[in-house]
Order: sequence, then structure tokens, then C-alpha cells
Amino acid sequence: MTLESYTHVALRVERLREAETLYRELFALEVAWREAATPDGWATLPNSADWDDAERAGIQLGLVMLFRDGFRLALEAVETVACEGRLSHLGVLVDARELSRLREVAAAVGCEIVIFREGRALIFVDPFDVQWELNTFAYEKPPSMSTGVRLGRWLDVEPAGATS
Repeated sequence: MTLESYTHVALRVERLREAETLYRELFALEVAWREAATPDGWATLPNSADWDDAERAGIQLGLVMLFRDGFRLALEAVETVACEGRLSHLGVLVDARELSRLREVAAAVGCEIVIFREGRALIFVDPFDVQWELNTFAYEKPPSMSTGVRLGRWLDVEPAGATS
């Protein structure tokens, strides 16, 4: 049973675009993806589009994943941070046996199980209100990890300079 490593740190931020700019500059990070919540779930902004394209299309982005080397930083848009705190959740890479073990132990010690996908993912909130996201897949290629990319859900925008 192995706890491999953290997969990412997720922060709640009130000004997502500004936070993206700050953290990109501070840590020399690249954008892996940007997403918006839709009625069908999260959808990903195409790589050819940017913030201005999303805004022109009336899309309010709500999630950004930044990366460089082994560092992954997720930024989640919220109206205000005060009540929930800045930290959203901790992501941890585990193997399948550890995932199953943690599912049983988390429930036994009073954690709230939010999501369990056998052999893939477990999300739970511990009694101290810390949310843990455990996955059996590494975040080795962050641009391929967005929900929209994995499920083929893309936001409908026309990048600046594109011809109709």
C-alpha cells in the first residue's frame, strides 16, 4: 500500500484571472487548462482561446490548473473566501490497494465520503473539515487532466483573430 505524493494543491480565490496572473509569474507556471461549470458539468476552454475570448463568449471561468515540473496548483473561483478558508483540498496519489483501504478507514473514523470510484478516486472530508482527493492516476501531463478534455466537453468560443 503506497501513498505516492501530493498530486496538487487547490486554493479558493476571489479574483480568478488576477490569481492566475500572480501565481504564473510568482512560480513561473504554465496554464494546463481553464474550465467553466456548465449544466452538463465542467467544460474546458480550448487551448487556442484565452480569458478575453471566454469573456466575449459570456463564459465565466471557474477553475484554472497551473503547473511546472512536479508542481500543480489549482485555483477555484469563489465569491468570498472568508467562511470556507483559502485551501480547497489536498490531492494525493495512491495505489489502488491504498485507495480501498482509505475508503474503509475514512468511513470508520467519521469522514464524509463525497465521491468513491473503485480503483480510481476517493474524495472525503475529514472531521477537521479538510477535504482530501485521492487518485490512482498521476498528474504527469496536466493539460490532459481537465474534465473537459477527458470527457470531450469544450467551451464554445471563437478565439480572437479567428475568421468566420
